[in-house]
Amino acid sequence: MSPAPLLTVLVVTALLPGARALQCQKGSIETVRDALELPLNWTAGQETCVEGQGCQDTLMIIENGHQVNVVIIKGCTAAEDQEAQVTRHRAGPGLSVISYHHVCRQADFCNAVSTTKALGDLSTTTAPGTLRCPVCFSRGQPCPEDSREHICPAGYTHCYDGVLKLRGGGIFSTLRVQGCLPRPGCNLFNGTQTIGVMDVSESCGPRSDAQPLECQKGTLEIVKGISELPLRWTTGHQTCEAGEGCQDTLMIVENGPQVYLALSKGCTAAQDQEASVMEHRLGPGLSVVSYSLVCRHGNFCNGLASTVPLWAPPPDTAPGTLRCPVCFSRGQPCPEDSREHICPAGYTHCYDGTLSLRGGGIFSTLRVQGCLPRPGCNLFNGTQTIGVMDVSESCGPRSDALTCFQGVTLQSGSGFNQDPEDWSANGKQTCNVGEVCQETLLLIDVGPSAILAGSKGCGVARGQESQGVSIHSRPPGILVASYSRFCSSNLCNNANSSSVLLSSLQRAPPVPGDVQCPACVQIFGSCSSRSTLVTCPKSVTHCYRGNFQMFGGGLSSPLTIQGCMAPNSASLLNRIQNIGIFSVTESFENKEAKKAKNFQLNSAALCACLAPVWRLGLALGVMSFSLPANLISL
Repeated sequence: MSPAPLLTVLVVTALLPGARALQCQKGSIETVRDALELPLNWTAGQETCVEGQGCQDTLMIIENGHQVNVVIIKGCTAAEDQEAQVTRHRAGPGLSVISYHHVCRQADFCNAVSTTKALGDLSTTTAPGTLRCPVCFSRGQPCPEDSREHICPAGYTHCYDGVLKLRGGGIFSTLRVQGCLPRPGCNLFNGTQTIGVMDVSESCGPRSDAQPLECQKGTLEIVKGISELPLRWTTGHQTCEAGEGCQDTLMIVENGPQVYLALSKGCTAAQDQEASVMEHRLGPGLSVVSYSLVCRHGNFCNGLASTVPLWAPPPDTAPGTLRCPVCFSRGQPCPEDSREHICPAGYTHCYDGTLSLRGGGIFSTLRVQGCLPRPGCNLFNGTQTIGVMDVSESCGPRSDALTCFQGVTLQSGSGFNQDPEDWSANGKQTCNVGEVCQETLLLIDVGPSAILAGSKGCGVARGQESQGVSIHSRPPGILVASYSRFCSSNLCNNANSSSVLLSSLQRAPPVPGDVQCPACVQIFGSCSSRSTLVTCPKSVTHCYRGNFQMFGGGLSSPLTIQGCMAPNSASLLNRIQNIGIFSVTESFENKEAKKAKNFQLNSAALCACLAPVWRLGLALGVMSFSLPANLISL
């Protein structure tokens, strides 16, 4: 074979302050190579893990005649340590699948595998037979009808045609495969559903044109210094409804030394639209530019991964004499002592307005101050829709704005479903145009431990004024219950204890059954393998293990949950994604399907001016973004 080519798996990840934690090699890549290029070598970036996490290596090779599909994933993981393990899911010759997985904590960068030699030898040369089959690897597209044919090994009788789905660790791939097998079948993974940090699945046979698309999925809002652009990101994924397409919506507001970015990716019923860049207001000073796309030509066609297509560094301009405060603030007035910026020469007006963004998972009211060349309130230049977002603008004083109680609580403990907890808030908040007062309380109780999360403040009601208690999941399984109220008079969000929720809960003592489950609810971390075992109530048939991502109302928190599950149930939320002011997304282990539900995005923390959320040091959103993201070069 030829000398081993070198792959570079490059990642730039900020180091995290705090307790001593492992550093791990980090990166992900999927590539198709000629089999003669093996063995492959690579180098990786690095990241600092959350305390308690280990380092992992996941490597998979699919050999298919003269080609190989190589998947490499390296990074931090909460999984338990595992000795390096090589698994031959299907041995060659012909189509073969082999994988390597390793989890370690003994030292920094212990996930140090750097060559395909870790998998050992692949299939050996065999005598040619008489059967010819098309050989193909194709991501997101059908194999071409004129795929190159390959002479199969002697004794082979079947041409394979299937679709492999690889999900996890930064890999979101739908891989069409054609090749040689010794007998009919659709089981390349030999029953395996998880390889390291990846979920894998397989389907074979003809595919209807109506097969749903898969799209990149998530939302992000973030404020960055202009020197930090261009920004890059990675996203999650979702499977669309039949007929839906994939969409990208990105808006950037440039404001002196800062930029505000709003991004939405996902499925849409809108008609196809070529990638479009629109300059709503040109700088210098305040400028607004947007990008939108709707596509159906292939899975994950909404592949926008950076600000590069629509943003370029602003030209140098001569400074003028006018000074204006410069601010982005979500849900709050700009501070009176906002930092002033010298406007460009010829500029005569300080802008002070509110932008409302609604749609595609973005529900934001953004207060903006900056420089304009003339008076006006028209940053969007008359535009009312940007991609999947409705946008509007208002300027001037807000004499009719509501005042609401403001505060957040996030408690862990036990007994929250028995005795009322104090829920008063001393802080107050002046709302933006279109906002009302809200209060939301969420209780998750698994038995020996529980979480109580509450928020008071301003918010956008999704309907008319409302108040009520909802029981999302009830005993004999895990209890998930919430109280929410939206009201439109000053300081009307005035509930002072959790009794507004507890008064609606029934507390019949459970009759113990035969099933035991680990019970845990954990904020910012994973449940330990030594979680408390509880005897579940009678009629419980299985255990629940899942994650919530909760965002909104001043809180942004990941939760890990284990406990008893009510009969005939798999989900605690039953696809509900809004609980009062909170946006909540659930992923869980499905005992039958062994798949997790789609996540939304998880953004980086915004600047300090976006109080109160960032005061807690919490990441925004509910789908995993990296800024900068994994940068791959071959």
